[in-house]
Amino acid sequence: MSATAQSHWTVAPFRLATSIHFVSGRKTMLTNTHTVRPFILCGGSGTRLWPLSTREMPKQFHVLSGRHAMISETANRLPNNISGTPVAPVVAIAGAQWRSLLRQHLPGAGFLLEPFGRNSAPAVAAAALSADSDDLVLILPADHHIGDVPAFHEALSRAVEAATTGALVTFGLHPEYAATGYGYIELNSTADAELPAAPVSRFVEKPDEPTAKAFLDGGRHLWNAGIFLFKASSMIEALEIHAPNILNSVRNSLPTTGPLSIGEERLFQRKSFSEAPSISIDYAIMEKADNVMVVPVAMDWTDLGDFRALHAICAPSGESLLSGPTAETGSRGNLVYSTGPRVAVHDLEGIVVAASPSGVLVSRLDSAAGIRGAVEAASRTTAPNFNPDLTARARAFIRDAMLPCWGEYGWDEKNGGFVEALAGDLCPQTEKPRRGRVAPRQVFTFSTALKIGWDKDGIASRLVDQGLKFIDGPARSPEGGWSHVLAPDQTPLDTRRDLYDHAFVALGTSRAFDATGDDTAERLAVEAFEFIDTYLRDDGPGYTSPETADGKKLANPHMHLLEASLVWYEASGDPIARDRIDLLCGLFESHMFDNRTGALDEVFEQDWSIDRAGECAPIEPGHCYEWAWLLSEVQRLTGRDTASWARRLILFADRFGRDEQGFSFDGVSRTGDPVLPTKRLWPQLERFRARLRFPETAAPGEADRELERLFALYLIEGTPSWYDRLEPDYAPSGTLLPASMPYHFMTALGAL
Repeated sequence: MSATAQSHWTVAPFRLATSIHFVSGRKTMLTNTHTVRPFILCGGSGTRLWPLSTREMPKQFHVLSGRHAMISETANRLPNNISGTPVAPVVAIAGAQWRSLLRQHLPGAGFLLEPFGRNSAPAVAAAALSADSDDLVLILPADHHIGDVPAFHEALSRAVEAATTGALVTFGLHPEYAATGYGYIELNSTADAELPAAPVSRFVEKPDEPTAKAFLDGGRHLWNAGIFLFKASSMIEALEIHAPNILNSVRNSLPTTGPLSIGEERLFQRKSFSEAPSISIDYAIMEKADNVMVVPVAMDWTDLGDFRALHAICAPSGESLLSGPTAETGSRGNLVYSTGPRVAVHDLEGIVVAASPSGVLVSRLDSAAGIRGAVEAASRTTAPNFNPDLTARARAFIRDAMLPCWGEYGWDEKNGGFVEALAGDLCPQTEKPRRGRVAPRQVFTFSTALKIGWDKDGIASRLVDQGLKFIDGPARSPEGGWSHVLAPDQTPLDTRRDLYDHAFVALGTSRAFDATGDDTAERLAVEAFEFIDTYLRDDGPGYTSPETADGKKLANPHMHLLEASLVWYEASGDPIARDRIDLLCGLFESHMFDNRTGALDEVFEQDWSIDRAGECAPIEPGHCYEWAWLLSEVQRLTGRDTASWARRLILFADRFGRDEQGFSFDGVSRTGDPVLPTKRLWPQLERFRARLRFPETAAPGEADRELERLFALYLIEGTPSWYDRLEPDYAPSGTLLPASMPYHFMTALGAL
């Protein structure tokens, strides 16, 4: 196995130059017609460097040990040629969700974009298929530090000669200590460690400490760097022999094969790619092939896998390393790194404190490699000390009941499309007309299921695909955009175009693209936003529904347009989405938010003035909580300070929008009178979601109690059913299960 596990990948264009080749100590010039095609594998989220490295911004996109982001450093250290063999522009193999980050760091590079991670073997297969048969394919992890670049170039020269003979070449690092976290390459003899390239005896996965010490003393073992060089035809032949299922799945998932042009992007087809086993190239090929060679090299290498490794590189003499708004007194040998809050350390030694807007980590440096469990616990969207039994009950309801139920009954198998509701006995209400918002909300639901790892029997994948086809076909209005209401047989009943519906088309397709990288989802999202920004935009400023809103502006559709823009911005990096986010936040702050009360107004005239009807319109506590959560997403993704707005919304909804048992009313006046004293389920879910993001707005344990009350009065545990509404006397009502609710379940409970 390689020194580091890999599951996703990346690339770049700038290079240095060398042309010297070494054979048994003699300098020679290698002349051939081959081309070296470098592929940078950009995978994983760098859990052991959390909270600096996150899923949204993995460590390869951070500046850590050099002057540039790690992925750029990887690209920049490549030579223009290797012993006379030209080096082509780099190609990145990476998750589709990182497309915008890749383009920022690797302008002009080609991209192979995965809909999800499948470890390194499928990625290497894709690289071999994205080259000419005689090309030499160079595989490089995106997140390694190499201090001695000339030594790296010299090792590449030796590897080229071995690879042109048909060998599958890996790179072995002379071990510096008895590492137990790295894979090892065993040689036939100690003398082989001095050869330009040596045959591999075997690969050894991460050994225990006594074994690692024996390896270090014996002199026949090298660390596996996870860097590979091979002729494309040689790797394809090896895949045909040892892993034909990987080769076939990847070949079927690529839109085309052969070398990429400058800046070309290829997106793997989701279904075919999902059939490829998730396995490393070491297990799939290198441990089985009989033509594997290793190039021994000492090049000041580390995989920068944790904070201890980062400290060793940046502070080799053992002094403290401080970065960002940090300070220490009476302390030594620490790593204190912040991209967010100010951090002060006093009278401590050998610790790491890492802080960012995503969180704070405190650990001993010598145990920094073992933080995965703590990070996983801290990364869940749960309140501090959230009851694990309640988490398990919520997960069971979502994953074992609600999602399977809607996966089985939510799609109209006869007519197509998602049904508007299920009866209490789970019978699909196929005879009811379907609102234009239902299909994209369900696409959002099952795309979110994919993001949290739920795709039982392929249900989520199937419904996302079917839902996208429905949105792309029958759901359209013949007048452009999407219809407001459809008949059960998919014919339009109401072809008017409504902002709320279109915001959800944008949201559902954006989340589908975020979860799958599907090109249809991308095309539909772009189309939806373009329609909204042209046909539904006015000089108010803001957005309107000229065909459905009777000349009024409504806050709720703007809220969901903000939600859609946030999802799209995170998935694509689209600068137009960022501009739209700023516009919508400005409208919220200047018009929708009532500074006097902390409440959210709902109904406005076209110029955003509040008329008599708007003055009397109920304030919906559920929307206050929903806006609070979305505003926190604005701050997370853009840095815009929205915390005070969010907390004031929660304060109003908590103070005036709840009854004595803590349940949120459907609507209240500005003074807190319950003008809509019923209590639907969705406001309770939105309150819970806001509580998870802002636990400081309630007493310790309040999130536990709120979820407990939710189970007690709304959810029918052991079944996928629930009560949609409580009457003022707490009697449950609502015999139908509306298709709008799975969306709220996923936003509030899906990530638990």
